[in-house]
Amino acid sequence: MKYRHTSAHQSVGFDLNIATRSLDIVVALSAVIFVLNFAFEVLQSYGASFSHRALMLGFIATLGLWAFIECLLLMKGQAKQVFKILLALLAIQVVLSMTRAGWLYVDLHAPSSSQLLLGIPHNKWHLLFLIPYIFVFLGIHKTVVGLFSLNERIFAANKEKQMLIALNAMAMARDNETGNHILRTQIYARMLAQRLREMGYHSDVLTDDFIDLMVKAAPLHDIGKVGVPDAILHKKGALTPDEWVIMKTHTTIGESILTAAVNKMGRSDDVLDKAIMIAGGHHERWDGSGYPRGLKEEAIPLAARIMTVADIYDALVSRRVYKASWTHEEAVAEIGKISGAQLDPHVAMAFEREAAQFRRIAMELADDGSVRPLSAAIVVESSLT
Repeated sequence: MKYRHTSAHQSVGFDLNIATRSLDIVVALSAVIFVLNFAFEVLQSYGASFSHRALMLGFIATLGLWAFIECLLLMKGQAKQVFKILLALLAIQVVLSMTRAGWLYVDLHAPSSSQLLLGIPHNKWHLLFLIPYIFVFLGIHKTVVGLFSLNERIFAANKEKQMLIALNAMAMARDNETGNHILRTQIYARMLAQRLREMGYHSDVLTDDFIDLMVKAAPLHDIGKVGVPDAILHKKGALTPDEWVIMKTHTTIGESILTAAVNKMGRSDDVLDKAIMIAGGHHERWDGSGYPRGLKEEAIPLAARIMTVADIYDALVSRRVYKASWTHEEAVAEIGKISGAQLDPHVAMAFEREAAQFRRIAMELADDGSVRPLSAAIVVESSLT
């Protein structure tokens, strides 16, 4: 199997944004050009002089060129096809104005008996230009509406990206975890999800979109630790019962922080919605003995069940303030031992099938060489993860 390795910062949002002021100018100019073309017809019907009509067409062509230049500046550095379509329509608008000026000259010197196709008299030729102008204007309008819609989506995506970066920084600032821990757990979660899908377990749920959202949300699973005192969070010895009560609150604190972030954005967010489920559910246990709500089996969100295995493995093979690192073999044995009690047995089975890949990733992305060769492990409660 092949896996995409993307960090929390690389995998969210877009770098593209559209200058709405330039779009406003293009829309305004196109609307003015459309109105001026009908005004030209009024001048024509009232027998305006050639110089007045030529001046009007020159003004229309100038506005069209202005709109074309604005679009050129707007699409600088952009690869979106929609910009090329808009630029082509604006170019056609300029060419129509210049062509119309040429026909005005022909009309001036054409014999009075001259006729165009379909028997249209020469003094009515100008009306034919209204048809392409109408279609070009409608095309420009439709394209710009699409660009405004795209801009809104990009703005929302950039806002989500900034929010996720801020939340990730907050989570890392209060924990001893490293950037490699975040990257490792993201890769582990993706591996498990893809293996589960191959196994036919919740394959209808484990779509590419679901997996991508889960991977983006993974770094936020322990964000609630910002509300846990340092004395407890970084304690080197075992926690007292009272301290454990406080430590367990990091799940509901994480839910509250992420829910507040969603409310701050003013709309639902797929990544944060997934992060809320993971933060509140990654310490629940398959047998219902976990916290904070004692959820059991399928009542535990699938993303949280996957994240639990990824996080436990990484915690076991990594050095922590309260323990030394375990070997890969010891971690595999421990996960097999708690399968069906603490862990979803299907996810544990997926881990077993991906164990070799887990070891490779753990060694390649080790923080400081903490993944050791075979040796005795210092046994600790897996619930400490």
